[in-house]
Amino acid sequence: MWNAVLAAAIAVGVTAGCSSGKNESEPSASGSASASESGSAAPEAAANLFGWTPPAETTVIDFYQGDRDNPDKVARNTEKIHRYILDNFNVDLKKTVYDVDPKERLNLMLASGDYPEVIVAMDGDNVSKWNAQGKIFDLAPLVDQYGPNIKKALGDKYKSYLDKDGKLLGIPRGWGLLPITDFSAHIRLDWYQEMGSPPIETPEDYYNVLKQMVAAHPTNAQGEKVYALSWNDQIKINNVMGIWGLKDGYKEDANHNLTHWVNTDEGMEAARYYNRFYREGLLDPDLFINKFDDWKIKFTNERIVGHIGLWWQSWDAGHEMWRTTLPDYKDNMRYVQIALKAPGAEKAYLSPKDTTGWNYTVLTDKVKNPEAIIKFFDFMMSPMGTRLMGWGVPNLEDSGWNYESGGVWSFNETQKQALLNGTFDYDHFEQLGGNAYWIVHGQGLLEDDGKSTAWYDQNFNGEDKWKKTMNDNLKDTIYDNTARRIVFAADNPFTLVNEQVEDMVTDGFAKAVISKTEEDFVSNFNELREKANKLGLHDLEKYRTEEYKKQLALLNE
Repeated sequence: MWNAVLAAAIAVGVTAGCSSGKNESEPSASGSASASESGSAAPEAAANLFGWTPPAETTVIDFYQGDRDNPDKVARNTEKIHRYILDNFNVDLKKTVYDVDPKERLNLMLASGDYPEVIVAMDGDNVSKWNAQGKIFDLAPLVDQYGPNIKKALGDKYKSYLDKDGKLLGIPRGWGLLPITDFSAHIRLDWYQEMGSPPIETPEDYYNVLKQMVAAHPTNAQGEKVYALSWNDQIKINNVMGIWGLKDGYKEDANHNLTHWVNTDEGMEAARYYNRFYREGLLDPDLFINKFDDWKIKFTNERIVGHIGLWWQSWDAGHEMWRTTLPDYKDNMRYVQIALKAPGAEKAYLSPKDTTGWNYTVLTDKVKNPEAIIKFFDFMMSPMGTRLMGWGVPNLEDSGWNYESGGVWSFNETQKQALLNGTFDYDHFEQLGGNAYWIVHGQGLLEDDGKSTAWYDQNFNGEDKWKKTMNDNLKDTIYDNTARRIVFAADNPFTLVNEQVEDMVTDGFAKAVISKTEEDFVSNFNELREKANKLGLHDLEKYRTEEYKKQLALLNE
């Protein structure tokens, strides 16, 4: 992310797995597809437990997922769910990932012509770019014929995903609104309690507490230096700016005019805040080059006392590791989430929600059997399909849930209680395939019961004291950011400007943060501001403002 030079990595196609026995089946109306519809004249097979009729010929969905990830970990976590889907649905999901920047990989694929039939997690900019070169397959006719669950799930918003010619270039991933925390400041609870739990409301409060923590715990058990803060390659600058009252990296005035954080006093103060940690030796010097797995090792080894980032990261790298590895682990040896707000900020805007979704799944011009693929995507979009893909393999002793047929399901009470009492084994649960194949489903509440969601561990928030504490602390930091969404299409004159500015901002922010003196910081920040504006940032601000006001007008009609 931070100027790292990324080389080509080895991809993994997930095709094999452990066998899980087939379930007895009962027919159902949802998600079924006949063998004849799949191009085979063989007699129709019996519908499976979920009401899906396996095609006589295996449906192969060969896809690249544009999320940077570890191929070995992905292979492990898809093994069981891959076998379950293949055995019960006769659908072969072949997932490929790379541990490189997804944009660079997509650019290489487009330039070389070497890409699969399906690409998952393609952002709107790339959808436009690939479509301009004739590489995207129009899904609208297929959805009209084979996609009742897709249309039902997207509801009134379905038409908003069609382009000006009525084409459906991609099916969204993660659409909908789930009003939970995404982003926050974190603090290690036991060390915080050790110092008397002084109030933390502002960035200054947070700085003072973290500094005292490092003074009390300057090294870990191995004698390695402890830092107040660090980052990894999944952190986004725009989220940090929310502490200073900016929304997704932009300041909004009373007339809805938008100004990029680089051109605001608040943005400068946010960068100066990090620089203060750096100049006092409290900031991990590798924060701009840490890959997540390397960062996680530092975190697990008790070298980072605070964090400003995604809520789950301190859990995943902290107490979820410690409770299984440390013999003297106690329940308060964990991180808790807090809502920092800078003085003068109206609110801390930490978790922007774009209800249109994160990105898209597309079929490329290389697709051979699009009808069969869309039929399975349609099942995935049904409530039970979402549960299967979100919660992983059911009906095993260690499964998170059980499914009987005909829509009758229940949570595995043992796993639920483990989640609530803090003994849930996330690493093991991942191996059951929960969300390992997040190809098309949404993240909001499912329409058949209005309360369950694709995130297994988000189904019990009201019963989990730590999740409840987190969401209570941060409920006012969540906001709907849908109207700010802009697709930088290939023919948009601001697309190149936006890319150049974002690259400049990323580099310039890092340079400012690691400035050795206040004078250097001011010089480096002003240099960033000047260069970004010369690239056209002011024009970009004007364009974003105009588009934002158009969306607000449409939403208020």
